[in-house]
Formats: sequence, C-alpha cells, structure tokens
Amino acid sequence: MFSRFGLSNLAAVALTSVATLASAAGEPLPAQSAFFLTRSENRNQVHYALRLDEACRPVGTRPVQVYWRMLERGASEVEDLLEVEQPVYGLEDPQPVETTAEGWRVRVRLRAFPSRPIDITTARVDGKCQVQAWTKMGNSVARLEHVFVKTSWPFSVDFVRLDGVGQDGKPVHDLIRE
Repeated sequence: MFSRFGLSNLAAVALTSVATLASAAGEPLPAQSAFFLTRSENRNQVHYALRLDEACRPVGTRPVQVYWRMLERGASEVEDLLEVEQPVYGLEDPQPVETTAEGWRVRVRLRAFPSRPIDITTARVDGKCQVQAWTKMGNSVARLEHVFVKTSWPFSVDFVRLDGVGQDGKPVHDLIRE
C-alpha cells in the first residue's frame, strides 16, 4: 500500500531536514487544519489545512496548504516546507474539489504515499466550518487525525502509524511497516 520509495524518502527527510525558511510575514495560520504529522525526533508538526471562504467552500485550485508548526521554538512559530521536504510531506497534484450533499470534498495524496488517498471534507455545522480528513485504516474508512512516523538512525523508518476515529466513534490505528 505504501511504497518502499515513500518510506525511504520519509526517513531521509525526517532525519536530516530542518525547516529554516519562515512563512511570509503577516501570513495567518490556516484556520482549518484537517490532520497533522509528527515524527519521533521532536514536537514539530506538519499540518495539512484547508483554505476556505465564508461559505466553507475550498479556495483555489490547490486549497490544501502544508506547513510546519515549529513547536520546538514556540507555539506560534510557523514555516513553509522546504523544497527538499516536498517529496515526503508535500501533496501530489491535482487537488480536485467536489460538491457533496453536506458541503465540499478535496481529494489529496501525500507524495510519499500516493496509493492512499485522503478526502478532506468541509461542511457548515452549527454556523462554523467543520473540516475533517478521511482515509482507509484497516478494512474501513475512518477520520484521520494524526500520522506518526517513528524513525531510527540512520535514515530509516521503523513504522508509520495512522491515528483516527472510526465510523462508530471508537479510536482506530493503522500500523504500516516496510
């Protein structure tokens, strides 16, 4: 399901990259993070956020923004992905947007794991935009909340774990090993 190439790239970037380019000054944090990725090395997070208009409609042809929350430096520190990080944490094109009965859906694929699409949905719930990510975990589709990457020295991934919530409201985990 996950390619050996994807896990190898993930390991190399996870162990060697340090995001050093700051986001443009004054650019706000995206309001609707759908899910995030963490690694075993530190507390920093890669967020996948959906840009929305006032009607909860995805904005633009690439509405999902990927960015770092640099928690090791402070709660409000945010940076763009570096070019070297794009093959692992970045998204493939296109990001098709579809209308659903409840709102909108954007299908994305992580470059490191193109065989596992993620649908990011948005709908207005109690007057607010609700954003959720959905993907296959085990034998069913579940709401994806977190991706954890356990790395080891040098340049290898022990495992990738997807954490989410099943349709029944119970926690779901999917462990992926090379």
